[in-house]
Amino acid sequence: MKRSSLLVAVALTTVGFSSSLLAEVYVGGKLGLGLLDDACSASGPCDDDAFGYGAYGGYHFTERWGLELGFDSIGEFESSHSYNGTTKYVDSRLTALSLAPRYTFSATDTIDIFLKAGAAYMDYSSANDTVFTAGLGSELALSESLALRLEYQYFDDIDDSYIYDLSSHFISLGLTYTFGSASKAAAPAAVVAEEVIQEPEPEKQMAEPIEEPMENKPMEPVVKQDKAQSHQNLFKNNGSELAPESHAELDSIAAILVEHPQANVNIVGHTDSSGSEAYNQKISEDRANAVSDYLQDKGVKESQINASGEGESNPIATNKTAEGRSANRRVDIDIPNFEY
Repeated sequence: MKRSSLLVAVALTTVGFSSSLLAEVYVGGKLGLGLLDDACSASGPCDDDAFGYGAYGGYHFTERWGLELGFDSIGEFESSHSYNGTTKYVDSRLTALSLAPRYTFSATDTIDIFLKAGAAYMDYSSANDTVFTAGLGSELALSESLALRLEYQYFDDIDDSYIYDLSSHFISLGLTYTFGSASKAAAPAAVVAEEVIQEPEPEKQMAEPIEEPMENKPMEPVVKQDKAQSHQNLFKNNGSELAPESHAELDSIAAILVEHPQANVNIVGHTDSSGSEAYNQKISEDRANAVSDYLQDKGVKESQINASGEGESNPIATNKTAEGRSANRRVDIDIPNFEY
């Protein structure tokens, strides 16, 4: 008698498989248009819009929450203000140093939306004030590390000895660089462990040629799975219907289970964090069940299969990039150790 333990772990992804990302720190620069409210409260020279620029950097504590530090040179403005019966003229550059918590969510695979609100230290001529600031923006992924950023930021009323309720707006277009980009895809199928123990047998049985094909037979489906590395789209977009490209990988898994009815398989569906938590949970279960149904159509017994979904709760990569979200949209298939 021969005993063997075989563990096959297969990660099936809807677009591709990426290793865990360390995309936590980012920096960027931007150019834009600055605007002032109530810049011309008195008669006199007035120029309340100007070209501006800025720089920013931040740290993501989680996939959605982060902290951002920014410096904005909103523009050089001319403004006039009434003060004790006289008119004060200001011709100066307005700058802001801000610190704000940031909340990010994914609109699509390549577009993130972010909101932030915090405090800003404003400097305008001799007027200095700490004010409330808030921003709304979006980032379009251009690559693993680069994103195009469109942002609107509001700075609340600046008050000083003769400047009152001077609010400002900054609309900008920028480029964000995120450190710690992902490594490329790993092989989607691999034998994690294999151990063969030969028990003592009578000499005549050891000489029988039938033992050799028995030893190699379980490895044949694993060799076939290596070819599945090129399969990119295992599910059709935004659904749980298997794409034709996935069939070869699933056929090799089914072959192991049909040949060894004593083996069981665990199928777990996962998603990225796009969409609601309830929707992600349902789509993960639907995709795991789709794989289960396919295996049963190929002759695997229902009693051999355990299918479940974990939604967005167990990511293997960041959801802040398209590559990370792609890695998280997956179905894990695990055949635990069995004897044959």
